[in-house]
Amino acid sequence: MYTLITGGSKGIGKALALECALRGMDLLLVALPGEELEETAEEIRRKYEVSVHTFAIDLTQLQGPEKVHQWCTQNGYSVNILINNAGTGGTAVFGHSDPSYTDNLIMINIRALTLLTHLFVPSMKQLPQAYILNMASMGAFFAIPYKTVYSSSKAYVLNFTQALRAELRKTSVSVSVICPSGVQTSEEVNGRINAHGWKGRLTKSAVEELSKEAIDNMLKKKAVIIPRCANKLLLVLHKLMPKALSQYLVVREFEKEMRNT
Repeated sequence: MYTLITGGSKGIGKALALECALRGMDLLLVALPGEELEETAEEIRRKYEVSVHTFAIDLTQLQGPEKVHQWCTQNGYSVNILINNAGTGGTAVFGHSDPSYTDNLIMINIRALTLLTHLFVPSMKQLPQAYILNMASMGAFFAIPYKTVYSSSKAYVLNFTQALRAELRKTSVSVSVICPSGVQTSEEVNGRINAHGWKGRLTKSAVEELSKEAIDNMLKKKAVIIPRCANKLLLVLHKLMPKALSQYLVVREFEKEMRNT
């Protein structure tokens, strides 16, 4: 049995791979072509006694998800855990951004995640126990200007996961979604977090902390995973606050990020 992780060569995906390997899981790492993918696989093989196979592909390609599924089928890799981590984001003025930026975001955040899940669910339902973990964001709960398509794509991931979980409730497949705020993965991301001042620092997660919480709660079959108490409190306040006030505060907050990008 294998745990398949998309975007598994760096950042959150790499941290998830290391966390899964620590728990003795054999891995299938799918990521963009490049040295980082095989370097991550080699690092895991050195540290842990697990099997690691890699598949380099751009999941924004129309046939990308099908090629991943074919690779698993042809090699006899049975997937009992699917972690749809691959995704992209950023900050931009919607009307001024390059159309390819928006298209790429939709293709990876929505299309690839949906099709991979669709392709693997039938075989996963035949197993005694299987898990799907989708990577959303705290942005899924908010309509965020300058992250217009990103926050909408993560709202899709959240709703898709909850709907699929309900649909599969009588099967052996447990479906979870994790919704982190800022995660310290690169200088670029850290810059966007720091643009929010103390609020960004309060809600951010270290990547190792996030990966452990994600896998712990996935295996506990938790539906929606919200890292850090500050983020849980933020959601409570968002629900209690008048919608117009909440949106005003969101606009003001992300104007800061836009100015610092």
